[in-house]
Amino acid sequence: MRILIVDDEQIQRDSLAGFLKHAGHQVFTADSGGNALALLQQELIEVVLTDYKMPGMTGAQLLHDIRRRYPNIVVLLITAFGTIETAVNAMKAGAWDFLTKPIDLDILENQLKAIASFFKEQTQTKSKLTPFVTGEFVAVDEQMVKLFQQAERLAQSNATVLITGETGTGKEVLAQFIHTHSPRKKNPFIAVNSAALPGNLVESELFGHEKGAFTGAAAQRIGRFEEADKGTLFLDEIGDLPPDVQVKLLRFLQEGEIQRVGGNKTIKTDTRVISATNVDLKQAVFGGTFREDLYYRINVVRIQIPALRDRRRDIIPLAEFFSQKVAQRERLSPVALTESAKQALLTYAFPGNIRELQNLMERAVLLTDSGQIDTLDLAFEQPLAAVPASENLPDYLATLERDLIMTTLTASNGNQSECARRLGISERVLRYKLGKYGVR
Repeated sequence: MRILIVDDEQIQRDSLAGFLKHAGHQVFTADSGGNALALLQQELIEVVLTDYKMPGMTGAQLLHDIRRRYPNIVVLLITAFGTIETAVNAMKAGAWDFLTKPIDLDILENQLKAIASFFKEQTQTKSKLTPFVTGEFVAVDEQMVKLFQQAERLAQSNATVLITGETGTGKEVLAQFIHTHSPRKKNPFIAVNSAALPGNLVESELFGHEKGAFTGAAAQRIGRFEEADKGTLFLDEIGDLPPDVQVKLLRFLQEGEIQRVGGNKTIKTDTRVISATNVDLKQAVFGGTFREDLYYRINVVRIQIPALRDRRRDIIPLAEFFSQKVAQRERLSPVALTESAKQALLTYAFPGNIRELQNLMERAVLLTDSGQIDTLDLAFEQPLAAVPASENLPDYLATLERDLIMTTLTASNGNQSECARRLGISERVLRYKLGKYGVR
């Protein structure tokens, strides 16, 4: 297995690494929680063995972050300060088990055998899942296949659905998937980006208006709700709807009827509403910008789409899907990904998710002249992000530095001289930093 050891004591890291390597495992090490999280972005780790008591980020905090970001990774906590209470809390937080120092290597070996058996069972379960390929959504990752299976069942109902996830994860595509697998599929699917509508026109856009309702209303206009009658209305970025429009939307969800702006007539419409957001609507409710009663009305069924970095098995299939699509559209010869390009894609964080991957592949296909896409054809864009609450500034800066070095090294095809030149540092400094971050 691919195992990461996290401990601030080098002697402990080295001795444990030696034992695990001798047992046939592939071993990685980190001297802090921050560096461990940075390495998890670069390597596909299966098991993390972490010390419980470390300066900066503790093992408990690291466990929390791993469970949130990488739910498929197994975490074993190790400490010299073992108590029943600590063990119970660790298990509740999602640890596989709790070992005390000095580590009994026989017990550790038995734990790893149990974990290997668990992985084998999981693999057998995954092999029974059928990959989904639909529209611009390719799903091979287990959690995504299950998500599509859930959406397919959900499509048969008229339940109001709230889709959440980061920008670019494919919320509109999933909404369209639900529509096309529902009894409403022969009727309209209307998508509205609430954030893109001018504040004074949102109500008219959604509900329509009568002639003379306001300055410039020269004729009657049918709104999106009426256009989507017997079909589906997708409201993207629903958290940006003005308060007065939220009231009218709540009335529709309760009564199934609307009124055009400037009109007195009540209009019944059979429209299924699917909404989406990339923000925490509960926080918006607490902040007074989103109605609590509307929140519970739209949150009948909630689907959370994971970020692309949390479903890495889908990255290469998606990249190949997008490259083939662009080549067909532009009438170009098929373009293949080199192994180094695949590795670069797998180690990139993709802050823009699927949308960023799609744009990345389109640029690469259009600009390459070699018949294949190599690392240098991939124009990654990695913006700075806010420091996560669980990390202190030194750890976070070290994470950013390591990510920059690894991305540049990958783009330089492993050539350290070229990498140092691009970074504007000497080769000696680069070698020092590679050693500092445990990169060979």
